[in-house]
Amino acid sequence: MFTSQRGKARDREGRRLGNLLMVLPAAVLALVIFGPLVYSVVLSLDKWRLTQVNRPKPFVGLDNYTTLFTDPKVLEAVGNTLLYVVGSVGVELVLGFVIATALFDITKGRKLANTLILLPMIIAPVITALIWRYLLDPQFGLVSQVLALFGHHGGVDFLGSSSLALPSLMVVDIWQWTPFVILVLHAGMLGIAEEQFEAAHVDGAGRLRIVRSIVLPALVPQILLILLFRTMDTYRVFDTVFVLTRGGPGGATETIGLYTYRTGFSFFDMGYAMTLSVFILVTVAIISGFYIRLLRRRSVFA
Repeated sequence: MFTSQRGKARDREGRRLGNLLMVLPAAVLALVIFGPLVYSVVLSLDKWRLTQVNRPKPFVGLDNYTTLFTDPKVLEAVGNTLLYVVGSVGVELVLGFVIATALFDITKGRKLANTLILLPMIIAPVITALIWRYLLDPQFGLVSQVLALFGHHGGVDFLGSSSLALPSLMVVDIWQWTPFVILVLHAGMLGIAEEQFEAAHVDGAGRLRIVRSIVLPALVPQILLILLFRTMDTYRVFDTVFVLTRGGPGGATETIGLYTYRTGFSFFDMGYAMTLSVFILVTVAIISGFYIRLLRRRSVFA
């Protein structure tokens, strides 16, 4: 009897240990995710400069957040970021839908076309930015050479013009990430039942009517998903801007992500940089929550 009780105790300990081992990966993941986040929030309440690493970090409370909401550079950076997000994501969505619709009608060579279209997306963003920096070079770039063929000699400084720099960055983003939109929308179109198109053709519906009445309503979840991922990605953009313009000329392309980097690693004000990073996190969370709520509402009423 004593042996059986000891065996039951070992079984309970084994089950307890097994439960702990199963929970361990989730606990480690939570620590990896929330540890730096909590540390950033704590640092955002301090006045800490990278040039004073060995000195105490004075607690300043919400002073950094007060500075954030009165900093004109933040307003300018957020404005540039929103223009970049709306311009890039909007064009990508429209262009991606048009190309996905064209691919849907292709029967031969569809796999090859999909492979070729996805090539820009698999290139690292930094490499893409370097490629486009040479393409847009006012003297030796391919774009300037093409413009010269049409009589526009002397080249255009796309990245050095305050009016053309931000649209040029949008073009780079559109070139690289429109394939993602095409991929998602094309997959959604392939999931539409063929009977719906046959019934529409029997009723005499034209192409535009089919797109408006069948394709677009069916693609609403995919469109919301694209908006969710691409809005989060473009709002946090850093690498493309850093490589191509470094926020210039005159701050015309400085995004909130680049301003956060410069605050921390150029001005060495790490406490304020952490405040800016928390601001980015909160705004991205609000935007994401809005899209997720729309997705849930769509799934409820679908």
